[in-house]
Amino acid sequence: MAKRSQMPKTSSSGSGKSGAAGGKRAGSPVVLWVVIGAVAVIVGGIILLQVQSMNKPVATSGRITEGSGWGPVDAPVKIVEYSDFGCTYCRQFALNQGKQLQQEYEKTGKVRFDSRSFIIEGPSTRDAANAGYCAAEQGRFWDYSDVLYNKSGTGQPQVVFAKAALKNYGAQVGLDTAKFNACVDNGQYLPEVQSQHNEGTARGVKATPTFFINGKKIEGAAPYAEFKASVDAALKTAGS
Repeated sequence: MAKRSQMPKTSSSGSGKSGAAGGKRAGSPVVLWVVIGAVAVIVGGIILLQVQSMNKPVATSGRITEGSGWGPVDAPVKIVEYSDFGCTYCRQFALNQGKQLQQEYEKTGKVRFDSRSFIIEGPSTRDAANAGYCAAEQGRFWDYSDVLYNKSGTGQPQVVFAKAALKNYGAQVGLDTAKFNACVDNGQYLPEVQSQHNEGTARGVKATPTFFINGKKIEGAAPYAEFKASVDAALKTAGS
């Protein structure tokens, strides 16, 4: 009898375990949906921040320049840059050392700086390069370039440099949107972009950014002091 009286206790205990296990199984989908919801919120937040960043205006100078260069074409020192708008080091140079070079040497009339394309990131940055030259048609290459580099890295290249985004940036800069948008949609300067890439390859360019200062090759976003030393040495050699 004692043993039989213990049997219900054992059964009850087993039932309790079964109930506990059943409770965990019932709760699992709830936990899963909570996790899925949290991930969705985080992803949505990231996308929202990217969109806001893409739509946030970038301060521009409003300067009108010729083509994709600055300084007189007959300057004794010529700097040629091969770059890609999706390249992190190109961005670093453009927003820092490049601006320092322009500020220090453009007004001297002794230095010419030309920006050329060398596409390493793919179709998206090729479209961005084309858009840059479309902006150059209206004398706003450098302002548009600043916008592209400020947007670069804020999201996936295929999103940041999508044609719709590129046209939006043109509106932010204040371009004639009808003319600019047609140029972007038609890929008007894609043959020139490819030609510049081929030219860079022929000159031994393998990475971006790569610079030639009167023929002297410099790879990477070197410190400003290095660029300045090379420019000053070229000026001295040219007798300027």
